[in-house]
Amino acid sequence: MAVDDFGQPAEGRAGAGSSAPAEANLIGRLLMGTLQILPFLFGIGFIAPLIVEGLKRALPAAAHASWPILVGLAAGGSWGAVANLRGRWL
Repeated sequence: MAVDDFGQPAEGRAGAGSSAPAEANLIGRLLMGTLQILPFLFGIGFIAPLIVEGLKRALPAAAHASWPILVGLAAGGSWGAVANLRGRWL
């Protein structure tokens, strides 16, 4: 009977025979995909709300309108898309 470094039977371990490399490969691909679109997510998640709040403070009449959100999403999304395509954040 084979014994591992900790004195446990090797065939009784939970990881023996599992598809851990396949799961790690999937997680790695998901992480790399997320990192590749990170500039776009930053543009949508940070720049867009920043633009919206700036417009609401500059134009108080626009506080209850929906157009500042559209402007913020368009500007933040386009900035993030351009940063993603160019490969540079600035």
